[in-house]
Amino acid sequence: MLKNLQEDIREFLGFYKELLLEVLPAERIHGIYLYGSLALDAFDPDTSDIDFVTVIKGRIGKKTENLLKLVHLRSNSHFFGTRMDGCYVTLDQAGKVYCEIEEYPFFADGKLHKGHYDLNYITWWTLQNKGVVVYGEPISSLNLDMKWEDVQKTLNYNVNTYWNEKLDRDMCFFYDDWIEFGIITLCRILLSLEYRKVFNKKEAVAKARAVLPARYHPILLEGLRIKTNSESESYYHSKEVRKEDMKRFVEYVITYCNETYQLQRA
Repeated sequence: MLKNLQEDIREFLGFYKELLLEVLPAERIHGIYLYGSLALDAFDPDTSDIDFVTVIKGRIGKKTENLLKLVHLRSNSHFFGTRMDGCYVTLDQAGKVYCEIEEYPFFADGKLHKGHYDLNYITWWTLQNKGVVVYGEPISSLNLDMKWEDVQKTLNYNVNTYWNEKLDRDMCFFYDDWIEFGIITLCRILLSLEYRKVFNKKEAVAKARAVLPARYHPILLEGLRIKTNSESESYYHSKEVRKEDMKRFVEYVITYCNETYQLQRA
């Protein structure tokens, strides 16, 4: 619930809502909804994004896109403004994944873009089951009907397409941000498949240590080190050794998930 969020977040979300209402009539805004860390009670005020979906009634044309750009130009003046990360969709697009609909406006990295971004079954499942209403109609009005089997489709894509392709371009594993992102994401995938729920980042890595063999614990700790204190000393004396450990970890998780949860290889 919105009232359970920390005060400065509520204040910013109220600011964003008022900016939106200044450029669009209230009857065009079906609702502003939160998912991600704020919905999963895992928001870090220093690092977490504000994941949102704003649902608009009627077509989102060029004029509306320009008005949304104005909203974000103004909201970026706030401490949390550039941390917004989300999409603008029409009511008939609610519950559909990015490949099923035409391009839509989305806000990421401090700018409004147009394309396909972050609308997958995990987004809608989290919104359906854990979502927070900032403004507008209840989440039930979106008529979402996400099943866990839908979530598993996204997890399957992440395992067998996205991360499998990264093994062929493993130079990315030389970089700290890819180590952190890979460890956290793959732990969340593994735990989500194991427990049939969506985990926040910190919880997933902690629980994964109980599931994964001890030989992968150093790379888990390295991912956590980068996330919590990237200036601290690495667990590895060599980035080449770390890269190979990360690659073995990715290979293990892909194989384990396919064999244990009967995913469909690409």
